Amino acid sequence: MDHQDDRAFLRQFSAVIVGFMLLTIALIFLARYMQPDPDADANPSQAILKEQRILPVGEVRYGEEGAAALAEVQAAAAAPVVEEVAIVDGDQVYGGLCKTCHDAGVAGAPLAASDQMATRLDEKGLETLVYNAINGLNAMPPRGGNPNLTDEQIQAAVEFMLP
Repeated sequence: MDHQDDRAFLRQFSAVIVGFMLLTIALIFLARYMQPDPDADANPSQAILKEQRILPVGEVRYGEEGAAALAEVQAAAAAPVVEEVAIVDGDQVYGGLCKTCHDAGVAGAPLAASDQMATRLDEKGLETLVYNAINGLNAMPPRGGNPNLTDEQIQAAVEFMLP
């Protein structure tokens, strides 16, 4: 090969590279034309979520402002905690969690307000049914899967399920 052939090859190779670059730029503009940027106000909840994600985790307070904030937090921590009174409503407890399995008979769960429940009541008694509901039985987890339920709420739900 001589010098002439090398120059011809470089010229052709450079032309191919420039052609690919121009094709790439043309495709970028075509894609932007076909799919413009989404409207920023199309979904306002996304803007709210974005603002919440970039909020600072905490802040530093010092001097009088810091002392006042510390006193406020200490007073709030020392305040007595008022516990919520648990609502003992069998229908509400049953509808919140028990219904999922006991309406369909999932994993052998007795159907609510049916002959199955009446038979179990006759065989085992109310105390045993409540005990099993509190501690779990077979596929049913303790307290039906909600550890926040009180014994009274569990008993109310069991009584609600009886025919």
